[in-house]
Amino acid sequence: MKRFLAMAVRLVKWLLIGVLCLEALSFAVITTTNWVIYGNLREGPKAVYDPYALFLMENGVWPTANIALVDGYPQLSKVVWFFGGSTMRASAAPYAHSIPSLVAKALNDTEKPYAFNCFNFGVNSFNSLLESKYLEKQFIEFPIRPNLVIFYDGANDANYFAVQKTPYAHEGRERVQGVIESYYKSGYGILKPLNAAYFASFTRELLQKLLYTAKPVDPDSPELATFVDLTVKRYDFIDRLCAAEGAAFLLALQPLYWVETCPGLDPGVAQKEKDTILGRKTFPHVRENFMTVYAALERGLAGKPYFVNLRDALCGRNAPAYTADGVHNTDAGREAITAALLPAIRARLALNPERIDGGPQ
Repeated sequence: MKRFLAMAVRLVKWLLIGVLCLEALSFAVITTTNWVIYGNLREGPKAVYDPYALFLMENGVWPTANIALVDGYPQLSKVVWFFGGSTMRASAAPYAHSIPSLVAKALNDTEKPYAFNCFNFGVNSFNSLLESKYLEKQFIEFPIRPNLVIFYDGANDANYFAVQKTPYAHEGRERVQGVIESYYKSGYGILKPLNAAYFASFTRELLQKLLYTAKPVDPDSPELATFVDLTVKRYDFIDRLCAAEGAAFLLALQPLYWVETCPGLDPGVAQKEKDTILGRKTFPHVRENFMTVYAALERGLAGKPYFVNLRDALCGRNAPAYTADGVHNTDAGREAITAALLPAIRARLALNPERIDGGPQ
């Protein structure tokens, strides 16, 4: 009996050591990947709890450069709210190089006598679900009302669905859901700290990411159809909400390296990005998964009056537009995205009589 107990103790000890070693290895892989791709051990600046949007950035709303107002003539001052993830926030670059700052400069340089004040409400890791809650928060609390609300989406919605396989996917969903629900759903839920550690473990995160890169999304799956249906309904609601608040709404489906169809791309640029972007051969299903979800969203959103498709907006670039992950943009990329957005923004603000697609109103 003593020998059996001793063996059991040793087995438990080595099992715990194995679990800790696996967690340490997963931590090393994830943090090293973050460092290579983002230049930080974590993805983005520190987040803090928010009762509306689940979390926001600790350093608050990212500043916008080049803003202007018209004193004494409020009708000539236009306000634009921008929502999106880290590609909108662009906190790794000087704030003057963000899309809202570039839009403000272009409009204030060319659209006299109007003046434009742009707010960058981009939050790292946000997708359309979290942005919709953040929009509600700002309509309730933010004192400066918008003439136009812009959502700049695609990458995070596609990524979270591909990983989590649910239409309600968002950053931190399983961690929050696990802490809230597992107290009654699982036997060890009563040990809340242990349960929280399980859902927050690096091993679990790494396993999910590996499964995502190894397994393609089924384009005919009912989960994808439900995801598209509910995402489109979400945008329809946002359009109605903005209209009720006296603002126009614009949704831009953002360009990504993984979903572009650019057969005529400059060969020199193509080679530079091929050398820079990670995972092109190692994770072949990354491109396939993005393409599958994007194609489904395009079909679902086609014909919506608030929708503008920027999927191939960077095909004419003469300099690399993407950083190592194929999602975040270089300065040249953000400048080209701004140029592609401007006609839609002018049309929505009634500054330009042409429609977003170039036809008559």
